[in-house]
Amino acid sequence: MRSAAVGALRELVEVLPAEAELRAGPRTALGVADPVVRGAALDVLRALRLGDAAVYAAALADTDIDVRIHAVRGLVSVDAAVDLAAATADQDREVRVAVARGLAAVRDPAAAPLDPLLDDPDALVRAAALTALTATGCPPGYTERAVAALGDPAWRVRAGAATALRTAAPGPAVPALAKASADVNADVRKAAVLSLLAHLADPDARTALAAATGDTDTDVRAHASRAAS
Repeated sequence: MRSAAVGALRELVEVLPAEAELRAGPRTALGVADPVVRGAALDVLRALRLGDAAVYAAALADTDIDVRIHAVRGLVSVDAAVDLAAATADQDREVRVAVARGLAAVRDPAAAPLDPLLDDPDALVRAAALTALTATGCPPGYTERAVAALGDPAWRVRAGAATALRTAAPGPAVPALAKASADVNADVRKAAVLSLLAHLADPDARTALAAATGDTDTDVRAHASRAAS
């Protein structure tokens, strides 16, 4: 019954008026024992823009992973970057990945809150944090970290590092990306090529892209060929 009610509510949320009178019900539901209900309540508050940073931040302490992820999305919706940064220490990888993506999605993203996630013990979290640097910008100190991460044993981390260098200064970024465009993993090579396209004004970037047009992977070749169009 609860699952059916939650499903119906999520379908109706697009047509419900965002009136203050609707705020009380979802907030009360945040105290229900069923985590599916708590997650749905956060979703409704976010969709109707009836939640605030305090409500979502409190939900970061929920015992359920999915509820905490819903809380992260809520914080993104109200651009609560400070509260998001507090969730970088969450015990579960899925939440930390969501936080990394969320820190890139707020109105004024900054690189500094990503610091703990860039050094996270989990490769997927590090990859998400590095990818987030494309939204925050990749200033010198972070450029060095991204270049170093191109040597990470996890290909997702290397791909994230290559993506991060898209917004870095070409001086340190282009040589590192040129090397990454020959990585053993096709996804890393594709990320490197896409970032090299952002540095087309650099002749070394154009040289690396020309070499990548002979890559064994179709996607890599296609992206590299865009440099000539």
